[in-house]
Amino acid sequence: MSVHIGICHWSLPIEGPYAIKLVSELGLQGIQLDIGSYERGFSLSYPVVQKAYVDMAKQYDVTITSLAVRELDHYGMTRENGTKEKDIAVEAVMTGIDIAESMGINKVMLPSFEDGEIKTEEDFNRVVECLQQACDKALNKNIMIATENLLSITENEELFKRVDRPNLTLYFDTQNYYLRKKYNVAEMADKLFPLICEVHVKDGKNNDLSGALLGEGDSNFFETINVFKQKDYYGWMMLENYYDQKPLSLTHSDPIDLLKKDISILKKTLDV
Repeated sequence: MSVHIGICHWSLPIEGPYAIKLVSELGLQGIQLDIGSYERGFSLSYPVVQKAYVDMAKQYDVTITSLAVRELDHYGMTRENGTKEKDIAVEAVMTGIDIAESMGINKVMLPSFEDGEIKTEEDFNRVVECLQQACDKALNKNIMIATENLLSITENEELFKRVDRPNLTLYFDTQNYYLRKKYNVAEMADKLFPLICEVHVKDGKNNDLSGALLGEGDSNFFETINVFKQKDYYGWMMLENYYDQKPLSLTHSDPIDLLKKDISILKKTLDV
């Protein structure tokens, strides 16, 4: 198994490109960026912002592993066609692909949570259509589209069958499936492994998102990681705990110390 460890930008207690310097100082190898909000014009779409991140990544030898279009939590792909909200969702998706191409990034993550959670057959059909459009736009740019969702094993298999695009992949998460649906995360990792392109690692307990250090929550984190070890996973695992937010922040005055503990736990668990 050859795993590279990185972190989501939104898990760090610092905003902007300077966060990459901190990533390097922590001994991490990668960072996942968010494209920004619709209301602020998707800030990562601005050339000056892109250049700042790319320059810092080169200077500190940090890989920008993927982009996240987290605005889909507010304007979901499940929205009805022809509505302003759906137009914003589609714009966010297409902008994310354009940014990835401009910055030389080969993965764009499209989450289906909150406003965009897939709850009905109609929701499912609308997300299928959006993912097809995204994959078609991204295919000749050598960009993978990664769905992150709360679907079951069978539902995910059906989603991939319906979308039917070679550049559709799954962004896996070690807590979400248990937190929201009480699914067995290790079993999901085992069954869906061939679809997985990248992994968020986090934990939590008592229905708190990203609210516990790795292995100290109730998601059976170590069992899930063992699946990846057994299958010789080769790729990125991105820390996504919320070190500067409650309830995790209540356990220590310095979020960086908490982050360092998680890095140590993950490295020990992975034997790296």
